[in-house]
Amino acid sequence: MILLGYTVLLLLWTCTAQKDCETPPPRRTKETLTGTWDKASYPHGTSATYNCRPGYIKLGRVIFECNNGVWKHIFPYVECKNKPCGHPGDIQFGSFEITTGTEFVFGSRVEYRCDEGYRMLSQRNFRECQADGWNNEVPHCEVSKCLPVKAPENGKILATGVYEADQDFSFGQVVQFQCDKDYKLSGPKEIHCSADGNWNADVPTCIVITCMTPTIKNGNLVAPKRVYRENERLQFTCNAGFTFSERPDADCTENGWNPMPFCKASLEPG
Repeated sequence: MILLGYTVLLLLWTCTAQKDCETPPPRRTKETLTGTWDKASYPHGTSATYNCRPGYIKLGRVIFECNNGVWKHIFPYVECKNKPCGHPGDIQFGSFEITTGTEFVFGSRVEYRCDEGYRMLSQRNFRECQADGWNNEVPHCEVSKCLPVKAPENGKILATGVYEADQDFSFGQVVQFQCDKDYKLSGPKEIHCSADGNWNADVPTCIVITCMTPTIKNGNLVAPKRVYRENERLQFTCNAGFTFSERPDADCTENGWNPMPFCKASLEPG
C-alpha cells in the first residue's frame, strides 16, 4: 500500500509540473527587450520587460511572463503607442492634409498646398512626424507674379497710381491699354495676371485706323481712294431710281464707316 501511495503522488506531481519556455520572449515592432536572452529555455514565471523603441511612448510597464511554456502579456495590458508630435503648423495662403495616418503622431505625414494664385517657395511641401518631432519647416506660399509688360507702340498702359516699366504684377491684377490718336487696338483691351504667373493674353498692338473703299450697290463713289484714314470722308452718288439712306457721304471712324454708305430704292416717282 505504501508503494502504491508513492506512485500516486509521483503521478500527481508529474501532471501538475509547469513547463519552461523553450524560446526567448517574442520580438515586437514597437518595443525592445531589456536584458540578455540567450538561454536554451526559461523557467515558468520568468518575466521579460520591454522598453519603447524611438518614436513610441508608454504609460506603465510592458511585461511578458513565461506561463506554462508560453510567453503571455501580463495584466494590466500595456503597450507602446505612437508618440504625438502636436500640430504641424498652419500655412499662410495655403492649407494641409494628412496623407499618412489619421492623427499627428509618430509616422504620420502631412502635405501642404498653396491657394490658387500662390506658389510654394519651399523645396519640400510636406512634414513627417519623427521620433524627435516634425521634420522640415512649415512651407511658405507667395503670390504668383507675372512679368512686366510694355506699352504697345503708339499706345500706352492705363494704370492707377505710379506705373514703372519694369514692375511685376501680382495674381489678379489687370492691365488696360489705350492707343494714341489715329490708332486703334488690335487685340484685347485688357489682360490679367493668371494663377500660374502668366498673362492670360498677349499685349495688343496699335494699328492705324483705316477704312477700305466700300462697294456701293446701285451707286458710285466720287473721287475714290484705295484706303481712307480716320476722319477722312468719302462722297457718293446713287443711280437713277435710288437715293442715299441718310446722307451722300460717310466718315472713316475707328469702328468703320459712319454712316454706312448705301443706296436704297427711291419712293418718289422717276
